[in-house]
Amino acid sequence: MDFVFINVKVPQDALQLAKEPEIRSHLARHQWRQHAENRSAAIAKRKREGALPICGDLNCVTLQKRFNVQSTVSDGRRGAGGTTIMSIPIPPPLGGLRVDPFRSYPIAWRPLVPRLVDHYLVSMAVDIPELDQPGNRGLLRTSWFPLVMTEPALFLVIMLLAASHHASVNPQSPEIKLNLLSLRCEAVRAVNKALGEQQGGLDDALVGAIAKMASYEAMFGSMNDFGVHMQGLLRAVDLRGGLSSLGLNGLLRRIVVWIDRNAAFLHGSMLYFPNATFVPGQPLPDPNPGHFLGAS
Repeated sequence: MDFVFINVKVPQDALQLAKEPEIRSHLARHQWRQHAENRSAAIAKRKREGALPICGDLNCVTLQKRFNVQSTVSDGRRGAGGTTIMSIPIPPPLGGLRVDPFRSYPIAWRPLVPRLVDHYLVSMAVDIPELDQPGNRGLLRTSWFPLVMTEPALFLVIMLLAASHHASVNPQSPEIKLNLLSLRCEAVRAVNKALGEQQGGLDDALVGAIAKMASYEAMFGSMNDFGVHMQGLLRAVDLRGGLSSLGLNGLLRRIVVWIDRNAAFLHGSMLYFPNATFVPGQPLPDPNPGHFLGAS
């Protein structure tokens, strides 16, 4: 029985009737039925929301131009206004969001790039006291790497360094070793192309690309090629007006001197910036070959 009619002449009598077992049991059944219905509806809603893909009304052409998205998948459904609803698979980012899920790199996306970016940020762009200077930490990540992301030539050189270092510490990764030669050729071509396109002087990114190319040769290549790149770096710095004109609040100057100093210490080569220091007026710290080989 769902409803029970009661006769009440005086409103106060309803309070007394509410204590009767028949009425109390009726109210309890009604409340539990409503609670069960609400709970079932909530569970069904959570299941529907959990099954929804990451989707939205996207302009695929604009997305590809801006983020280099090459693997956007459409499920063919049509949304309001005839727009296509796209489902974009976003893989779990490596290393806790160190890798850009939108693939907005300065070069065309390729499968090895996220792994190399993660390896560089974790294993190579570490805290180095002589580069960071007192009161700073992690400038290779917070100041240097944003510059890397602005220039394809510099980015390719950093990917070459990261791939070479990754292959040296992870010999069980043959797919990276197989790409080293082509990556080196691509990095050299990109630097030469950027040099040919420069107008009005060399910017910090291109100076950094030449310096890091020399660093690569000192670590993994030949000293003859190292000398070629250092001669180019010496000329580039002169065109900029000297080491003091380099940017990143002195970090790029310290990177150049650091590469020159450590390469000379490891290989017994000449210094290309013999009188330079990390900071003008301060003594030059001792070489740090351990950090240079592992984090250059």
